[in-house]
Amino acid sequence: MTRRNMHPEDVKAAVRKTGISLSSLGPRNGLAASTIRAAIVRPVPRGNRVIAKYLGRPVHEIWPEWFDEAGNRVTNSPKDSPTRQSMPSQKVAAA
Repeated sequence: MTRRNMHPEDVKAAVRKTGISLSSLGPRNGLAASTIRAAIVRPVPRGNRVIAKYLGRPVHEIWPEWFDEAGNRVTNSPKDSPTRQSMPSQKVAAA
């Protein structure tokens, strides 16, 4: 059975229930507010770890699709692959 990530709104609500906003969590931890906001919808390891630590939960428990039990980033998408080759650019000849 594949575990799903916690819904972004649930993560946001969990932080807000403690009395602070996501935007204020970033600067309190040396990160931009935008880094924390982005971390609830896509993998941003530094931001994800700050949120998880603040909530007192392992990062893989909140985002099992993005992190393994050791807290390492899981890459399962072709765009995440370090061997992905860029498509060669096509130059348009001047007429």
